[in-house]
Amino acid sequence: MSSNAPGSSDMAMLVATRTLEKYAKDYYPRRDQVAIAFRGDIAEQFNYDKIRPLSEARCHNHRMVVIEGISQKTGATGLYRIECNSWNLIEAVGLWDAAAGKAA
Repeated sequence: MSSNAPGSSDMAMLVATRTLEKYAKDYYPRRDQVAIAFRGDIAEQFNYDKIRPLSEARCHNHRMVVIEGISQKTGATGLYRIECNSWNLIEAVGLWDAAAGKAA
């Protein structure tokens, strides 16, 4: 890795910033009309569920973006980690355990 290349921590911060901006601009204002799918490599783990956003996004540790959402399959609410992918789409990437302050 060259000295000018961003490290993984820098990349995580850039992704978090891009995610916050994209979500605030295109997803949260239309939260009643959009559903966020899980990233392809983890969709099966969540039974191909989609999440309807309920809250504004929050950033934790400058690297993870979390929203409150409702499962379209179960109707349960929870905290979900989201990311903006390389196609500029928001994807759910997992659950967030607020009590432990970490990804689940």
